[in-house]
Amino acid sequence: MARNLPSLNALKAFEAAARHASFTLAAAELNVTHAAISRHVRELEGWLGTKLFLRTGRGVELTERGKDYVADVTRGFDVLAAATDRISSRRRRRRQQLVVSVEPSFAALWLVPRLGRFTAANAETELVLDSTNRLADFARNEADVGIRYGRGAWNGVASELLTKTNMTPVASPALLRDKGIRSPADLSPGLLLQEETRRYWSEWLNAAGLADRVVPEGATLGLHLTIPAAEAGQGFALADEVIAGDALVGGRLVRPFAVAIQSYGYYFVRGSDRKENKAMTAFRLWLKTEIAHTLDAVQKAVPEAASTRPRRAK
Repeated sequence: MARNLPSLNALKAFEAAARHASFTLAAAELNVTHAAISRHVRELEGWLGTKLFLRTGRGVELTERGKDYVADVTRGFDVLAAATDRISSRRRRRRQQLVVSVEPSFAALWLVPRLGRFTAANAETELVLDSTNRLADFARNEADVGIRYGRGAWNGVASELLTKTNMTPVASPALLRDKGIRSPADLSPGLLLQEETRRYWSEWLNAAGLADRVVPEGATLGLHLTIPAAEAGQGFALADEVIAGDALVGGRLVRPFAVAIQSYGYYFVRGSDRKENKAMTAFRLWLKTEIAHTLDAVQKAVPEAASTRPRRAK
């Protein structure tokens, strides 16, 4: 008997959008555009003859019928996934090792707390993290892929942008209150916690119009240490919304100034002469989805972060 079913792509788009309560996050998970998710949902609503989502100023919410429908759709996908896994030859294959080169700050502050979700969904991949500040030499097979922070231009490397960032000072709410800091001009040199390369503070101070007046004198720490130090009220750390995301969402850190450096981003990289395999693709797509989750959470918890723009302090 023929089954009367809507498009599978429309169902996948609806289920992902409902699970994330966001068309943007659904698009990141399925590696399609926001417009494609919206189109699939409209197609499904037309096929069903009922509204599944309510569009709100903060995103989308399921209607009552949408809530009832997604519960069954999710169960259906779970049954399909379990049945496929039971008979798939992939279960009998040897686990594929994926060596990832990553900076210690990104690994410690963002990646490691989330890795369980990747390993749970990709049991066939054995992930190995090489946490170092030294750039991996892909020509010598020092790593399969990497996550790099910069402007995206490296010799012999194929790179894909994961997200652009806003790098700006972060501090504990208590420090701002106790020191009476209201603008960049109130910053004391001794409160500027320095990362090891010391290049970012000079860029930010120049953007803030303070380069000729303020020279950082705070402790020099690795970036993975400046964030905990800032949380403890020891000073200001320069950080972006990915690295500092969890602390911003948790209210342990705040971003008090609108001035930001926006010329850097996180990139997924591999050797330019090496073709991307399934493990690499799975990890890249997972990274994009998780980063989108983080940015969405920061935007909801810290609305002003979404409007951060580089400008010169007066």
